[in-house]
Formats: sequence, structure tokens, C-alpha cells
Amino acid sequence: MATSGTYSFAVTRDDIIRQALLNIRRLDPDDSPPAVETNDCARVLNMLCKQWMGTSDFAPGLKVWTRKRGHLLLSNSTGTYTLGPSASGWTNDLTQTVTTAAASAAATSIVVSSVTGLTSGMSLVIQLSSGALYHTTISSIAGSTVNFVTGSLPSASASGSMVYAYSAAAQMPIHIETAILRDDVNDDTPLRIMTVQDYDYLPSKADVTYTGDPTAILYETGLSSGTLRTDVGSAQDVSKHIVLTYLEPVQDLTNPTDAPYYPQEWYLALCWGLSEQICPMFGANWTQKMEGLKNTALAIARNKDPEISSLFFQPGASD
Repeated sequence: MATSGTYSFAVTRDDIIRQALLNIRRLDPDDSPPAVETNDCARVLNMLCKQWMGTSDFAPGLKVWTRKRGHLLLSNSTGTYTLGPSASGWTNDLTQTVTTAAASAAATSIVVSSVTGLTSGMSLVIQLSSGALYHTTISSIAGSTVNFVTGSLPSASASGSMVYAYSAAAQMPIHIETAILRDDVNDDTPLRIMTVQDYDYLPSKADVTYTGDPTAILYETGLSSGTLRTDVGSAQDVSKHIVLTYLEPVQDLTNPTDAPYYPQEWYLALCWGLSEQICPMFGANWTQKMEGLKNTALAIARNKDPEISSLFFQPGASD
């Protein structure tokens, strides 16, 4: 018996809506839903997708398909950072190199060891001799010389200074799994993730003169961006940066042909979840059989990619 040889089955936003309407018998199989009903159901479907993202549906499996690695550049003037799509120095696609010649204050270009991965229009971040980072934009590249769009270096930058570049800011994390401090040769040191109480009890966290390498972070989500706070008032060495493994929000279902930002195992759960949510809207009856089908689909989806944890045993004194 021949098989299809394909693995790419997918559904769209409107496929899920149609199936949900069929499930509650609001739609005849030969008909198409009116535009107003499709829009109403799309609104509820987006609410459902957002409520199930991250770990908020208590699934034992983390949403690994939304797992990203983000790079956060440090500052010598603050220990508080914004993480989100409009943030500066926060990205998924960090490229790093070093300068091969000193650049004086007011310079509008630098010479780097490698321009691989650098293109015009990218955000450019240069380590200054003052210990700060200067943020600008690449205007052009000629050989190993990188020119800035506007502005000039506010102070000198020594040869061998770190240079970072990235195309776009990353999304706001909704759940941080791990945090590390990475140095200029890509050696990593784990960072502890603090509770609010841990952070609030730190004595010198607001003192920018209390500098050093961060050893712990606190992260709090917001409406459009998150806030990351370190256990030091400012970073002593900006040639190091923080790398976060985190879960990003699921993407919106905006257009009729948009695919859900969920893997195939979640399609049926999304259909039955939407069916339950729109039942009152259409005055339909939600039966025990429907509840069972929804629970079965959701139980299977929740066990997609279960979290694997390290388990340690150590001897201790017994009471």
C-alpha cells in the first residue's frame, strides 16, 4: 500500500473556525459562514491562542516551538533593561566582531576584523574606552571599514574593542527558562533567576556606582515589553552580554489563510477549544460527548514535547 510521502498537513485560521462551527452544528456542511461570524470567531480564537501560549495552560510540555535565544547587551549606567520589539540592544540575531584599529572621538567609522554578517541598515553597537556602549546604525561597508548612518563616537574606542550588530529587536519573553553571562570568547557563566523578594532585598541594586558582572536577574513581563533587572547597579564589563533562553508569544491569526503558531498535535485541541468558547455565542448546546472530545484532544496536545528535567540526589541529615 502506497503512502503519501508528505508530512506537511496544516490548517488555517478559517479552517479552524469552520470546523468549530461544524462541531456545534451552527454551520451546514454545504454552507460557508457569514463574514461577521468568521470575524467573531477569529477574535475568540486569537484570545484562546494567547491564553494557551507559554506555560499558562499548565501543560507539562513547554512550548518549545516558541523557544528562542535572545542576546541582551549590557550598560555601564544602569542595571535595568527593556526587552521587547522596540528595545535597544535586545535581539535574536547578534553578530559580533572586534575593532582592529583605534577610533578617536568624533569618528564616523570603525575598522573591524570581519564584516561577515554585517549589512547596511543593521543596528551597530561599539564598545568605547569609557566603558560604555555606543548605539548607531550601519550606513555602508567598504572593505573592513564600517561607516555610521548619523552621529559620531562620543569618545574614543580602542583597538580590540567589541562590536555588535543585529537586524531587529526580539519579541518580549513571556517565560525565561535559563540565563547566562557570555564573555568575548563565548565562555558562559550561569545566572540565577531571582524572585521579586530576592531582588527587592538587595541593598545596592539602584546604585549605578555599584558595578560588577551580574550574577542574578529578575524578569517581569509587561503589556508590550518586559523588564529585566540585574543584581548590580551597572555592568563593569560591557564586552560581556546576557543570553536568555525564553518562550516568545504566539503570533496573531490575522488573515484567513494564516496558520496557527502551534504544531500539528494542537490543531484538534484548538478546534474543540474554539467550539466550546463559541457555544454560548450561538446558543448551541455543549454536550458531555463534546466535553470528552475536547478534553481528549487537549490532554494529547498538552503532552507534546514534555519537559525533561535533571534530577539530583544528595545525602542529608535525617530528622
